[in-house]
Amino acid sequence: MKIWKKDEETRVLCPHCERKTDAVFQRRSVPLSSPNVIAENVLVAVCRECDGIAVIPRQSTPKLREAAQMPKETLNVRVPGHLEDVLYLLIDRVAQGSDSGKSPVLRYLLHEFGNNPAFARRVKLHLEDDLAQGPADQDVSVRVPSYILLAVDQMAGIVGIRNRSEVVRGILASAKEDVLEENDPALSGAMARAMAVA
Repeated sequence: MKIWKKDEETRVLCPHCERKTDAVFQRRSVPLSSPNVIAENVLVAVCRECDGIAVIPRQSTPKLREAAQMPKETLNVRVPGHLEDVLYLLIDRVAQGSDSGKSPVLRYLLHEFGNNPAFARRVKLHLEDDLAQGPADQDVSVRVPSYILLAVDQMAGIVGIRNRSEVVRGILASAKEDVLEENDPALSGAMARAMAVA
């Protein structure tokens, strides 16, 4: 079995382009549908034409299996109804109305919060926005790998956010500006790519 390395190139049959294309091996987040989790830092062949994941080499299978078996927790929070609307607008924008629902989008944003201090600080600032205020009258529930929630809790402590409900409210208020108003094209593009392979 050949062991591929990052930045090596190959020719593949891209399932998105539906033809043979050049591909480069890179490390990406790979959404799995059953169970619905994201495997992080997986070596994949990325199509040079569409930037989609064209092939997952055999050497990455154990990492995907580990992600599928990773312990998960259910995150249950209540948010104002208008923030739930923001979540559905995000789905429409980055997942083109995917029928996979709100879980992948919210998981992606939680992961970004837990691993990106700059994003986490923006989330903290957006908690003061009028958009983040209002009666929490809608339930939001999502299954999240335990390691993501651990990172979320640690980052919340660092930036001074009291609980997971505030994290979700701040994440949605921030994503409204960053993604829906296109103030952070890098985040918007990364989310769209992640959702495209979900």
